[in-house]
Amino acid sequence: MTQTHPLNIPRISLHRAARPMLARDADAMYWMSRYVERAEHIARLLLVNSNLLIDVGDLAPRLQQQQWESVLTIMHTSAAPEGEAPIGTRIQKFMAFDHDNANSLVSCFTRARENARGIRENISAEMWESLNTLYWSITSDDAPARFEESSDDFYRQLMIGSMLFQGLTDQTLAHDQRWQFAQLAKSLERVDVTCRVIETKFNILRDSEFLENALRNIHWMAVLRSCCSIEGYRRNYVGDMDPSRVASYLILERDFPRSIRYGVMMAHNAIAAIRGEINPLAIDPAERILGRLNAQLEYAEPAEIFSEGLPTYLEKIREAIAETAVAVQKAYFLH
Repeated sequence: MTQTHPLNIPRISLHRAARPMLARDADAMYWMSRYVERAEHIARLLLVNSNLLIDVGDLAPRLQQQQWESVLTIMHTSAAPEGEAPIGTRIQKFMAFDHDNANSLVSCFTRARENARGIRENISAEMWESLNTLYWSITSDDAPARFEESSDDFYRQLMIGSMLFQGLTDQTLAHDQRWQFAQLAKSLERVDVTCRVIETKFNILRDSEFLENALRNIHWMAVLRSCCSIEGYRRNYVGDMDPSRVASYLILERDFPRSIRYGVMMAHNAIAAIRGEINPLAIDPAERILGRLNAQLEYAEPAEIFSEGLPTYLEKIREAIAETAVAVQKAYFLH
């Protein structure tokens, strides 16, 4: 017999058993979020790099070329097309508007929108409108003219738009499997790119020992800005930009959302929540990989990072993130 409220209103259960998302929907949610996160990083790298070269003034041509090519290295992208224009101009246009470049801004927003269009019923109207605005902002006929007028404003608009999309995802979606796949994708992409930023910039600065201390500080500040971390770092440390402190902060800081440790922790929480909803008794390979990495970072000390070698340490993290992405694909997308 159905229990009733004193006013004879039937008691309704709001808790329903979770069902796995369709593989294609989970895949689209994951890649939509990952491409938006990637686009934000690309826009910030281009903005920071162009401002850095203004701040330091005249640089040796070799170092200036290294700085611009570092953007391509970080994003695993081939060399920019040859031409008579300065290398900075060529790389910025290549990373912004080249449809044949899989990691250009226009390619990232196009693919994010394509994935979103396939799951319109799984995302909010606000998310779709935000992503649509970003897409048309970079594909419209006047986009190159706006870029030429002020590339800084152009990049900032895309960065803020990307963060707005993430905020709308947090505020307009139920925090169920859909949201967890979006969080997992965002965190994996952020950790991977942050590792590559630190490693690539560290190698450039290590090979440029002739730089004065003031110039080195500017370069390390640019590394922090590339990871949206300059203010957070300054609240913890004062004085010169010590390379070991910068690297330790970006890798091990527990409470800062742009650090590697925080990203790994969030990715682990997301995959654990997904597995807990779908099959609480299962052992998820991706969760196991992230769990080990999370524990490693939780108890790591800066000294052991540098005793092992910063590039080697970061490479191991990136390998674990790549293994996690493959495990997620096999477990949730390929069936």
